[in-house]
Amino acid sequence: MTAFIAIRHIDFFNIEEVDVTVSGPVTKVSTSMQRLLNPLKGMNIFEVSTSNLKSQLLKFDGVSKVSVKRFYPNKLLVDIVYDEIEIKAFSLNEDNSLSFYFVYNDRIISVGQDTFDEFDKLSIVQLNPAYAKMLISHGIQNSSGFLQMVSLAKQMASNNLITSIKYDNNSVDDFGRLVIEMSSLGCVLYVREAVSEKRLEEAIKIISGQFSSVSTVVIYDLYANTLVKRT
Repeated sequence: MTAFIAIRHIDFFNIEEVDVTVSGPVTKVSTSMQRLLNPLKGMNIFEVSTSNLKSQLLKFDGVSKVSVKRFYPNKLLVDIVYDEIEIKAFSLNEDNSLSFYFVYNDRIISVGQDTFDEFDKLSIVQLNPAYAKMLISHGIQNSSGFLQMVSLAKQMASNNLITSIKYDNNSVDDFGRLVIEMSSLGCVLYVREAVSEKRLEEAIKIISGQFSSVSTVVIYDLYANTLVKRT
C-alpha cells in the first residue's frame, strides 16, 4: 500500500497526453467533452478512475460506446463510438425559434443545438414544423414517405452540390414533397414521387451536365421514370 501511494506522487506518471479517437457521424471531439477531458492532463494516471470517466462520457447525447485505457506511464487512450444517426433535421417555428432532431433506428428524437452541430457528417433536412411535431407525437414507423425520404437524404451527405434539402408531407400514404436546392447549378429539384437512390444520383448528374450560367433559377421535376426540366 505504501509503495502504491508513493507511485501516485511521482511526476513520471503524470498524464501528458489524452489521446481521443471518435467514430461515427462526427469529425472531432465536442467542446463539452474537451471540458471534461482537458483537466486530466497533469493528473497522476493512477488518480483517474477509468470507469467513472467512461460513465461520464456515455451520458453525452449520441454516444453508444466508450473505451478508456491507461497507457503507461503517462497517457490515456479514449475511444468514443457514436450512434449511426441517419440524418439530422430542423424546423423553423412560427416564433422564429428552431427545433432540432435526429433520425435513426426508425425513430425521430429532439436534440439540443449543441448536439445537432456536433454531428457534422450528416445530411440536414428542413421539415415543416407542424409535420415535425406530428412525427414526434406519432413516430415514423408508419410514415413510408418519410422513411423513403430519409434513405435518399442520407446518401446526399457528401454531395457538395446540394445547398439545402426540404421535406413536407400531409399524408402517411404518399411520398410527400422533397425539394433539393443546388445553388451552384442555379437550380431546384422537386422529387415528386418515390425514386431509388440510384435514380436520384443519376438525375443530379444529368442536371450538373446541363448547367449553364443563367440569371434565372431552373426548376426540375423528378419522377420514377422521368426527369422534367420546366421551361
